Parts: sequence; structure tokens; C-alpha cells
Amino acid sequence: MSSKTSRLLKGPASLEPRKNVVRDGDSYSALTEEPWLAIVSPTAFVQTGFLEVAYSTEFYAPPVRPILRFWIGTDRFQDHIAPAPINGAGRWIGRAPRGCTDVWVSPTNRPGKFRFSISMPRRAPYRELFRRLCLAPKRVFFALAAGWVGLEEEAALNWRWALGNSPLRPLEWSKEAPLAVPVKGAGQENNRFTILVDVTGASAVQIDDTCASIERQSLTSRRALLLGEPSDALAIERKAAWEKHSDFRGGSASLNRTDGELMIRLTAGDTLVEHALSCFDAHFAGRPEQKLAYADEIHSGPQGERFPSFKPGWSPTLQQSTRYIGRAAAFRAYLLDGEADWACAPAEDLVDRLASRLALNEVGALPLPLFNAPVSPSPFFPQQGRVVASRPTVSIVIPTRDRADLLRRCLVSLFEKTTYGSFDVLLVDNESVEPRTLALMKEMRASYERLQIIRIPGDFNFSALSNAGAAACSGEYLLFLNNDTRIITPDWIERLLFFATQSEIGAVGAKLLYPNRKVQHVGVLLGMGGVAGHFGAGLDETEPGWLRRNLVAHEVSAVTGACLMVSRTKFDAVGRFDETNLPVDLNDVDLCLRLGERGWRTICNSEVVLVHHQSASRGGGLRLQQVYERERRFFVERWRATIRDDPYFHPGLSLYSPTVMLP
Repeated sequence: MSSKTSRLLKGPASLEPRKNVVRDGDSYSALTEEPWLAIVSPTAFVQTGFLEVAYSTEFYAPPVRPILRFWIGTDRFQDHIAPAPINGAGRWIGRAPRGCTDVWVSPTNRPGKFRFSISMPRRAPYRELFRRLCLAPKRVFFALAAGWVGLEEEAALNWRWALGNSPLRPLEWSKEAPLAVPVKGAGQENNRFTILVDVTGASAVQIDDTCASIERQSLTSRRALLLGEPSDALAIERKAAWEKHSDFRGGSASLNRTDGELMIRLTAGDTLVEHALSCFDAHFAGRPEQKLAYADEIHSGPQGERFPSFKPGWSPTLQQSTRYIGRAAAFRAYLLDGEADWACAPAEDLVDRLASRLALNEVGALPLPLFNAPVSPSPFFPQQGRVVASRPTVSIVIPTRDRADLLRRCLVSLFEKTTYGSFDVLLVDNESVEPRTLALMKEMRASYERLQIIRIPGDFNFSALSNAGAAACSGEYLLFLNNDTRIITPDWIERLLFFATQSEIGAVGAKLLYPNRKVQHVGVLLGMGGVAGHFGAGLDETEPGWLRRNLVAHEVSAVTGACLMVSRTKFDAVGRFDETNLPVDLNDVDLCLRLGERGWRTICNSEVVLVHHQSASRGGGLRLQQVYERERRFFVERWRATIRDDPYFHPGLSLYSPTVMLP
């Protein structure tokens, strides 16, 4: 352990159970998905300035973002979602709010036994602070400006954005030490592992690297089979030498599968980190329903630099286009039954075939970098013919108020570009008064027989207007659309219906662009900015983004209501938009999450493109937090356990950057 790490972990804070948690020997036991521990002497957190706090959990533990709760008096608090402890350790850099009187921490969102330790805070290193603040000069300015005029919530939010990310640089993503690591030969081993290593055409160095990493594993119940033949004499010699070891054999004929056996396919040159098998063993032991699980990778560049490659939770739609799992996976041996060419098939193809046959709950992800592999080009498998074969009726619901310029552009593009035939449009007019708008509605109503208009008076309530529109139309599928959008993809409805008509899918959204053709939306990331935001925003239209998600259909936790399709049956089943608690903000995200509770996934189809004429600078300015404070508080209280760890993101990545950054 480095001297810097020693200083970070020096002086652990005393913790005592405060809510939904009890002590369990030298551990704790969470009674719900939101346990809270209190820091016994929180005075060190109260000091002004920038603080750094380190925390640790067990190496095996699935990484979960802790929540730091700073109490201001007895009835107000401010929550900070801290970075997840990847490989068992993490750190948070930030500011405690003024007037802080108590500090709690929620280390996990899973009921059951856990271990957790947190250090007393120290002053954040000036060099690290300077590096982070230089990345976000606008956020620093907004934070300072808000503080000067007494807007504490705005100042705190912008400081979190300014401090919450750093570049993805080699070897800087894992600095601290975990609370406990596996010891070779110690502890319970639940599964036997067989590692299948393809040595076809491999060099001696590649064979040695892979086999040595297998031999170093802390889990001892394992064997390796070397498949294929190397291309040169030295490599053949090294293969023969490894086959003399008791745990290594040559050829698939040596494979006799047994119950409880797990398999991994490697290509010579790949290596496993020391505790990779132990981590997979613990994962499968705690999740008996899973038959295949994949892990993150560490990629090596041509100059020897090493970068982590983080992956989301199981996303079968994304996998179809990108094969993002790769070969960094373990699977139950009996899955090979019926696979005639498993020994010679490329590892990535085999893993993809196996995963594609499994149910959603039978595939899992370990958000830990357990594999080392050379950098290789990202595969891309364009999906052709993704349009619905049937022709269900679609009702497009557009809430609107005045702004004739936007409404005309929206309606003209909709009626003139859309290739789908079985649709109608319902304008839900919320007290438009401008003569131009009223004249436009009359003109459009006369021009397009598919268009109907209803008028709903009262204050703007997006949820109520959308619900009223849904009740007033008859389509089998509902498509909620903002009045400031413009259609780009002619067969957009067909492409959205392709997913919306599938029994396991709930809401479906599209890729939205600003008028300058920068990306505005390719899905909603839970926890971004502390609540939810648009990860991938700001990139050029053709940039692939993280795992090519800006170009292909993929799973997300939610999509924006600016363009959202859902089956009427599913929309009604979850109670429609929440017009009581979420009249304006976060109602679309809440709807998607309620659909998700029923087992219906949300898809963003980035192959469907619309322009959204919302200001491209919105969100970059000093937006007053109290405007929708009641709605945000309700949303966070309801979905906090989900917000802290979006299943279609990665706990090791920053929630304060629209692109891939470290926290």
C-alpha cells in the first residue's frame, strides 16, 4: 500500500446503526434496501473547504455507490451520492454544507450482511482539486456566484458537478485498498472452474501470460484446457510444458463436465486478475438463478498503458448490436450441451450465443475489472429490418400552449415525413391565447383529417394534459410528443413500434438532437447530477458514445417524455403519469421506472432521430433548485435505492459528466 493510501485510510470513523441496520459481529446487517449508519463524531466533516474521505468494503462485495447524508439541523438534509468502491475501496471529494450538524452514510442498497469502513475526512489534495476544477470552469463560476448571493442549493449542486469527475487515465481508477481480499486456498469454494484457452496461432509469451495468470488464482478448484495449436516451435514447446502441470490439459477431449462447474473461454494473451475466479465463485453462489455472468476488462494499449473498460448491467438489445460482453464471462458448463462447435467457435461468438438463449434474470454482471485483454476494434453488428410487421393503431398526444412557430414545424414534419399509415394526432391545448396559434390550429385541423384538438384549462401540468390526451384518443399505442420536436427519420413510428409491441418492453424513446445537431438525449441516466440526466448529451450526431449507444438501440432506465411510445395497456396498468406528485418534472422518468417494476424494460432506439428545439444551453446555466424542489424530493424519496445505481450504467463511472469519466 502506498504512503498516500495509508494516509487516506488512517483513522477510521466510528459508526453506529441509525436506521434499518443492526450490528452483526464485526459486520452489519441491512434490514432494508436503505440502511443508515451515523458517524459518531461528525465534527471533522463540518469544517469548511474541500474534503476527501476514503471508504472500504469487502473485495467480493458488488460495488454500490454510498450515500453521504449531511444533516442541517433536525429536519433538513443534503444527500451526496459518492463513487462506488470498485475492488472494495473508493473515495469522495466534496464539500459539507454550511450548518452541518450530523453525518450519516448508507453503504449499500441490498438487504443482508455487509462490511463497511469509512475514514475521517482530511483536506482534499490541492493538485487533485486544481485538476478537477479546471475541467469545469463554468460550474466553478456558477458555484461561486450562487454562494455569493446566498443560493446554497445551487452552489452545492454546481460544486458537485465541478468536483464529480476526472479523466479516464491509465491506472488512476484504483488507488485505495479494500477491507478484505481473498486468500489463496482459504474460505469456501462453491464451484469448480474450467478455463478453456484458445492457443491457436499464439506466441510463447501469450501462452505463458495466460497460463501464469490461471496458476496465480486464489481459488484452487480449477483446471485449464489448452485448445488448438500454436504456430511456432517455441510456442508449441511452452504449451507442452504447461500441459505437464497438474491443472493443465490439452484438447477438448479431456473435458468431462460435472455438476456445479463453471467455464471461462480465453484467448492466449488474455489474463485474469488474481481473484477473478473467486469473485465469479462468490457471485454465482449468491445468485443460483444465473447461468452466465460477465465482468469488466482492463485493456492494454500498444505502449503498455492500461485502461478499464466498464460495462452496464445486462442489456440484451445493446448486445445484439455491439457484443459488448466480449469473452470476459463465466457460464455454467451444461450450457454447452447442444453446442457442437464450442471448442473452435470464437470465444465472443460462443458467449453471445449462450447469452442470447437465456432469460433476463439468468444473465448477470460483475462490475469489477477481472480480465486483462489487448485493445481491439469495437465490433458493430447493424440490425436490419427492425420495423414492426403488424399495423396497430398509434395515437400521438401533443400537449401544447401557444408558440405557433414550434407547433407548425412539429405538425408539418409529422404529417409530411411519417411513412406509417395507421396513426392519428391529438393536440391537447392548454389555454393557448395567441391569435397566430389559434389560427394555426384551425388551419391544421382543416388540412389534416387525422388531427383532433381538445382544450384543457388550468395551470400547466404535463402529466394531467398527457393523461387527458390518452383518455381522449383510441390508439392501441400511445406516442407522447413535445410540440417543439421535428421528425427526421421517416419510418420513426415503425421503428419505435418494433420494440413497443414486444411483451417484455414498456416505454420506447428516440435519439433527440439540438438544432445544432448535437445530441440532447439517448436515454436518461438515474443519479446523474444527484437525480437524473441525459448521459451522452453534447456529442456530435455521428459520434458513437459509450459502447456505441448513441447510434444503436439499447436499454436505459428511462426516456424523456419529449418522445415516448408505450402500449396503452401497459400505460394504464401502471396508473399513467403521476399528475398529483409530478405535474411537470420527472414524470416521464417515474413512469418508466414504474413500468420497470412490472418487468417491462425501457428502450432508447438511437436509430430513430428527431430534432428537439429545446434550447441547447438549457441546464448549463444557473437553474434555481426550488422551482421543482417538491417534485424532486418526492421522486428521490420514492426511487433513492434505484437512483444511486442505475442498472444500465456502471457504478465506477461519474454521475457528473455526460461522457465517460471517473468520479
